[in-house]
Amino acid sequence: MPREATMTIDPLELVASTADPAFGTDETGRIVIWNRAAEKLFGYQASEVLGRPCHDIICGKDPFGNRFCDESCALVHMARRHEAMRRFQMDVRLESNQLQRVSVSVLTVPGPRESQFTMIHLLQPVSLREAGPEPLTQLGGYSAAEANPEIAAGSPPPQLASLTSRELEVLRLLTDGSSNNKIADSLYISVMTVRTHIQNILRKLEVHSKVEAVALALRHRLI
Repeated sequence: MPREATMTIDPLELVASTADPAFGTDETGRIVIWNRAAEKLFGYQASEVLGRPCHDIICGKDPFGNRFCDESCALVHMARRHEAMRRFQMDVRLESNQLQRVSVSVLTVPGPRESQFTMIHLLQPVSLREAGPEPLTQLGGYSAAEANPEIAAGSPPPQLASLTSRELEVLRLLTDGSSNNKIADSLYISVMTVRTHIQNILRKLEVHSKVEAVALALRHRLI
């Protein structure tokens, strides 16, 4: 039986599938994807930022005013070590020179080579009144309840609330571009069971592809 091909996620399709401000950077920290919502938030057109170092455009600072974005990006180092990145807040500089606080979730999409990857930054503007104490030193793995306040409060969106704990595990592994065989090995279940879980996930989320399922989960801070 031929070995199953690894399912890959197209970073461009993933960013395009969300209405939230989002952009992608490569393993060198240069911006490679910039969606229309990011254009609206920052005031920069995609043609103005593509290929430029992320830290030159974002100019992120932590909630205490300390510079976070620079040539030695902590997120890039975490991605290289295959570490999960917890949602965090930072202040970004807009084209108007004003600062805007945003909540940031990062998804790392593996590239064709082991050393290559794309980091998808999904942003949510936050007013200073709503901003909470989320120091950047807390970056790391997080649970679904921590990532999505609606889940912690017991009122997640109906489609996401219907997923079982096992289906959530499968969905998270899909974000790594894992094949059905790899998911089966990771969870110690059969490939047939993995396929059943994926079909149930697509049906419950009312989507037609794995990419759409991952994008929906990201939009609601589930993964």
